[in-house]
Amino acid sequence: MKQPEIKIYTGKIQQWTSDISECKNRESICGHRLLAYGLWERHRKDLPGNIQRADELYACLEGMIEKGIHGKPYFREYPQIHFNISHSGEYGACALSSVPCGLDIQEVRKIRSRRLLERVLSEEEMKIVQSHENREREFCRFWTRKESFLKLSGEGITRPMNALEEPEWFEEFLVDQHVLGCVSAYQTCKVTIQEVEYAVF
Repeated sequence: MKQPEIKIYTGKIQQWTSDISECKNRESICGHRLLAYGLWERHRKDLPGNIQRADELYACLEGMIEKGIHGKPYFREYPQIHFNISHSGEYGACALSSVPCGLDIQEVRKIRSRRLLERVLSEEEMKIVQSHENREREFCRFWTRKESFLKLSGEGITRPMNALEEPEWFEEFLVDQHVLGCVSAYQTCKVTIQEVEYAVF
């Protein structure tokens, strides 16, 4: 049986929002523009016939997206299309698939407190992070995994992160040298990652 594909689009937030002079939510705009770009590239034939360009699709997105009980976004009228959006540092990212998926990206940052470690990591994971030569990077790996698991299930942070179980499948990836990512699903998937230069919107 053919593995489902998860296509991940990444882009620099500054590039994808360069046409907007004053804006407080550039990260969200970048993520939704990447979503529109991916939908246009992969699902054009499934969308309403009156949409002729990706920028027109972006303008319609707000009306197409619903939110689940804990806030996970989905397309009510297009249940065969699953997506997840994330952003951190200079980057936004969007995953598109025919199966439910969870995506998180995170810039490697200084660990602010031991309390954060205890809230996120199990005892075993804590030992791994504390013994690692690059503690910040290793913590970031665990963080992106767990965030992607929570986003896959749609639960958000409703359960203790230090007690999360791994889903059936996940794959880690690099957005750039300082931004790590993880995508997860309930089955093994083929992952394709594409950094996209700004498209005109």
